[in-house]
Amino acid sequence: MRLFLRIIILINAVYQIILGEMFFGILALLALAALLTPWFFTKNRICVVPVDIEILFLIVIFFELIMADAYSFYSRVPYYDKFMHLLISSIVGLVGMMIIYTFYALGKLQASTGVMFTLIVLITMGMGAGLEMAEYFYDQALYPVIGHYLPTGLTQGSMVASPLADTMEDLFIDTLGGILGAAVGIIIIKREEKKEQNQKCWMNWKPWLQETMNMNRIHPELGDMILEGIK
Repeated sequence: MRLFLRIIILINAVYQIILGEMFFGILALLALAALLTPWFFTKNRICVVPVDIEILFLIVIFFELIMADAYSFYSRVPYYDKFMHLLISSIVGLVGMMIIYTFYALGKLQASTGVMFTLIVLITMGMGAGLEMAEYFYDQALYPVIGHYLPTGLTQGSMVASPLADTMEDLFIDTLGGILGAAVGIIIIKREEKKEQNQKCWMNWKPWLQETMNMNRIHPELGDMILEGIK
């Protein structure tokens, strides 16, 4: 999956550069390079990006820089921007939940699951609001100056909504995405915690079972089969 996404993004980025879409092609290559060589961009603070996180960010790069920008899906497909807001905010919520739980597991944060969930949703909402503010600033202040140099166009408004309606819809969808991402994160965390508890329980019972089977002179190979079956 990861290799497939890397190849698809690389091919499309080079294709866009050949077609003359230098801006989006170079952006895609830079984003891909940042994921493949994080040690270079972070001065050795991050040497490797976890596989799951890399796949999530590769998906965002593909749908945003390739499909949305290079192939103009924002202007060709109704509600595509809503899909992107939901996708990105869900990934932010999921990754954020994993990060904040890691701090909790390491003892650097004391909070209940509900507090962590609420915190991630609020952070996602804040990031969504910050993005809308950046879009407004770009449309009002920067686009009149640099708009004719970049193939981006205006960022607010859509094929089916006015700028104000589009902004409010985006904020609601960002909130929904944060809730979904954080909820999925909690489900994954609870599942892993249950697995860990079962493993600990098994490790406590295993010596007693082995001793019992030895006392009853059960053949070692048969004993191993029994233990594996119980596990």
